[in-house]
Amino acid sequence: MDRGTVIDLLRRNAAEHPDILAIVDGDSRLTWGEYASGAGAVALALLDLGVRRGEVVGLHMVNRAEHVLSDLGALLAGAIPTSYYNTLTHDQLAYVAADSACRVAIVDADKLDTWLAIRDRLPRLRALVVVGGEAQGPVVSYEDIVARAARAYGDRWQEVGRTAARVRPEDTATIVYTSGTTGHPKGAVITHAGIRAALDGVVGRAVEDIGGHPAPGYAQISYLPLAHMAERTITHYLACRIASTVTYVRDIRELADALPAVRPQVFLAVPRVWEKLRSAVVSRAADRTLLRRAVVVATAAGRLGPLGRIEHALHRPFHRAIRARLGLDRMVIAVSGAAPIPPDVLAFFRGIGVPVVEAYGMTETSAVLTIDSLRSPTPGTVGRPLPGVELRIAADGEILAKGTTIVPGYHNRPDADAEAFDADGWLRTGDLGSLDADGRLRVTGRKKELIITAAGKNISPANVEQAIGSASDLIGSVYAHGDGKPYLVALLTLDATSWKPWCQARGVPARTTAEAAAHPAVLAEVARAVAAGNTRLSRVEQVKRWALLDRPWDGTTGELTPTLKLKRPVIREKYAADLAELHRSPRT
Repeated sequence: MDRGTVIDLLRRNAAEHPDILAIVDGDSRLTWGEYASGAGAVALALLDLGVRRGEVVGLHMVNRAEHVLSDLGALLAGAIPTSYYNTLTHDQLAYVAADSACRVAIVDADKLDTWLAIRDRLPRLRALVVVGGEAQGPVVSYEDIVARAARAYGDRWQEVGRTAARVRPEDTATIVYTSGTTGHPKGAVITHAGIRAALDGVVGRAVEDIGGHPAPGYAQISYLPLAHMAERTITHYLACRIASTVTYVRDIRELADALPAVRPQVFLAVPRVWEKLRSAVVSRAADRTLLRRAVVVATAAGRLGPLGRIEHALHRPFHRAIRARLGLDRMVIAVSGAAPIPPDVLAFFRGIGVPVVEAYGMTETSAVLTIDSLRSPTPGTVGRPLPGVELRIAADGEILAKGTTIVPGYHNRPDADAEAFDADGWLRTGDLGSLDADGRLRVTGRKKELIITAAGKNISPANVEQAIGSASDLIGSVYAHGDGKPYLVALLTLDATSWKPWCQARGVPARTTAEAAAHPAVLAEVARAVAAGNTRLSRVEQVKRWALLDRPWDGTTGELTPTLKLKRPVIREKYAADLAELHRSPRT
C-alpha cells in the first residue's frame, strides 16, 4: 500500500523490480531487492544504537552506496536522515550537527578526526559510526554493525516494519541546510509529502514530453553533493520513483570519465558543469575546422533562429560523435538548475541533440517549482509550474509561491519562517521574475543581490556575470560589483579545467594558473571576452574595469558554495582592496 512516503517507493521497487540494478558504486552492485534489504539492515542497526522516532541521523559522506542506504535506513527506523556538506569547516559542521540535534552520525573515515575534534560541542550525539574505518574508543564500525544486523534481520524484520509503518506523509523526511551564502545555514524541513509532490510533478511532465513513463533501469549519475536538495531529488528520490540505476561518483573530478561509461538517460547538472562539458568540446575543436564549424552550427540551431536545414543536417554525424564522446548519446531527460544557464551553452546542447531543459526551484520548495518542456522548450524561461504549485509576482517583482512541494518551515527558526512567508502563506523566493500569458516563468535576478548604482539604476549582477563569463571558455567565475558606485567593475578567474588546454593550443607557456593569468595572450583574450559581453548589456550594465585573479574559485576556496554559487558577502570582504582599487583607477 502506497501511503505517500519515500519508504513506499523503495518497497514497491523491491516488490516489482527486485532484479533491476539500483546502485553502482565502484565494484559494488545492488539490485532494488538488495537495496531494500540493505536499508532494512541499516535501520535495525540504528534501532540497536538507540535511535528513536523523529531523531536525526547525520550523514557526512561522499556520494556512495552507504550514503543512500543509510538515508533510507534512517527513514525505515523512523528517524530523520540529514546530510552535511563535505566542504564544511569544523565550526560550520559543529553548528549544523548541533542545530539538527544529531544523535547518531555516520561518517567517512577521512572525516572521523573532524567529528572527534567537535564531539565535545555535540552533547546530544549518542554514537559515531565510521564507514571504511576501524572501531576505536567511542567509534563503531559501520561494516560491523550493519553485518550483524543483516544476520539478525530475518528474525527481527518486524521491528523495522513497526517503525516504518508509523511514518506518515506529513513527517519530516530530511532537514536540508542551505549552503550559506550569508550567515549561518538554515535547516529547511522537507516532508515526504513535499518530495512525493515534486517527484510526481516532474515525472508527469516527462510523461507528457517523451510520450510514456521513464522505464525502470534508466541510467543516472549522482555526483553533486547529496546535501543539496536538487541532487537528492533528481537522483536519490527520483531513482526511487522510477526505479532507475544510479552510478555514484565520489569525486566530481571523475565526472568527465564517468559520463561515457554510464551514458545516462536522466542527468542533472548545474550551469557550470554544462559549461565545462561544452568547453571540453570547444577546446578540442580549436585546431579542427570541421569540428569547429559543427559547434557553430549546433549553437545556431539550438537558438531556434534561422538556419539552413541542409547545413544542420550535414553536421549531424559530427553532433552524434560529440554526444558519444561526452557520454550524452542516450539522453532522454537532461536538466539544468540552481542558476541561470548561459543562452549559448543551452543552445549548443540543444543543437547537438541533447534535450537540456531549465528547471527552477529552491531548497524550500523540495527543489522544484517549474520545469520547461522537453518537447517545446521556450528559451529564456524556466517553464510552467508543476501541478499543485501556484505562482504570483509581487508588486516589487518578487516571485511568490504556494503549493504542496513547499516546506512547512525551518528547523528551530521561527524568525526565519516569519521572514520567508507572508501573512497569507506565500513563500517569498527572493527571486525576481515575470509570468507570460501561458504561465511560463522568466527569472530575472535575485532581489537581495540587485546592484543599485550611484545613479539609482537597478542591475542584476547575474545577467552581467553570465554575459561576460559565457563570452570565452577561458573564463571561470565572474563577480560584478558596483553598489553605490558610478559604474560596474568585475573580478574574473580562469576556468580550472580549460585554461591549460587553451594555453597549450596557442603555445602559451604557463605551468600554473598564476603564470597563465599574467600572460599577455591570456589577458588579451579576457579583455576581448569582457568587451564581447558588454555588447550584450545595456550601457549602465557594462563592466568598465576588471581584474583577472591568479587562482580559480571553487567550493573549497571559500568564494563559492558547494554548488558553485557565488558567496557575495565573502567575496566583497575578501577582495575589498581589489574592488576599491578598481573603482579608484581611471575609468576606461
